[in-house]
Amino acid sequence: QMLTVGDPQVVANLCNEAWQGEISTILPLGQTDRKTIVETSVNWKLADLDVSAFGYAPVPHNLEKRLCKEDSESQVFLLDSTSGHAPSILKDKTASVDWNQVRNQVFVGVLGSLVVPRPQITTLLGVLSDAGVRFVYFSPRNMRRQKELAAQMGIDVAWNCAISLRPLDAGQEDPHRMMSTYADWDVNARLPHGVDEVRGHLEQVDNVPLLVSLYTDTTKTRTKDMVGIFQEYHDTVLAIGIAHLPRNSGIFAEADIAIGVDVLGGRKALSEDRSSAASITPLTRMMVAELEFATTIASQSCAFHFVGVSSLSSLSLIIQEARAALEACTSAALLFLSSSLSFSFFVFF
Repeated sequence: QMLTVGDPQVVANLCNEAWQGEISTILPLGQTDRKTIVETSVNWKLADLDVSAFGYAPVPHNLEKRLCKEDSESQVFLLDSTSGHAPSILKDKTASVDWNQVRNQVFVGVLGSLVVPRPQITTLLGVLSDAGVRFVYFSPRNMRRQKELAAQMGIDVAWNCAISLRPLDAGQEDPHRMMSTYADWDVNARLPHGVDEVRGHLEQVDNVPLLVSLYTDTTKTRTKDMVGIFQEYHDTVLAIGIAHLPRNSGIFAEADIAIGVDVLGGRKALSEDRSSAASITPLTRMMVAELEFATTIASQSCAFHFVGVSSLSSLSLIIQEARAALEACTSAALLFLSSSLSFSFFVFF
């Protein structure tokens, strides 16, 4: 079988027939069906879904033999999505002798996927709020796509709720700005775009950029710069992130306190279970060892290392103990200072 996955409009243009699902029949793919596929994919994209279409074509026996001998990765087809027209395949007569195979596929279906926050995230926000810690989320997605996810996490997505860290040229509008039912708040609010504009806004206008709970279009460099800005304005930064991602190591090192969360801890625990040790292959053991090594390197700056997302429930107790210890140290310092002054007055007077 030759399988195809990609943009719904491109895949639909490559298909002449469509699989009918439960009835297990294949019927011609008409223009009305193509229009329905495109309209459905557009509506799903507007609802912040990642949309992909699938197609397939049976490979003839003679072609199958040749593909087994040749390097299948050498079969390259160019997609033209830079023009203002619909994406299409550049048809080069010399590109491949198997062009008819690509152009005559069977349309299988369209898949829409959505990023859903873990159930523990809402609990974590409540724990941090009860502990007096203000939660700030750095997302690599753009404003429009992050809005729904942020709302599901319990983050306020009303006025002045988010800032994009992607810099814009002078006079340039953000094509991914967050829209609302009453206004384009990102334009009306005049919030800064990019780390440099955030610095300028803080110096010349007000401290609103430090009070929002959502930053979008982030990279590891921009996130690290924002951590530095929070520290410049006398905020104590507690960074929480996935422990096995190397890009988080610099952010962990920049923060005042860092907590690495190993979300794959359950899988690693499987290799330690003696009852299932016989069913684990050497390759699996090697992958687990590599994952542990990467996690150790990336989270070397972390003060705490949590295994499993559920372990974040103990974060409130850690913060409570830390504040109790800080208050005890402060009280001890004040007691020492007052005792020293009292002793000095007693000696000299």
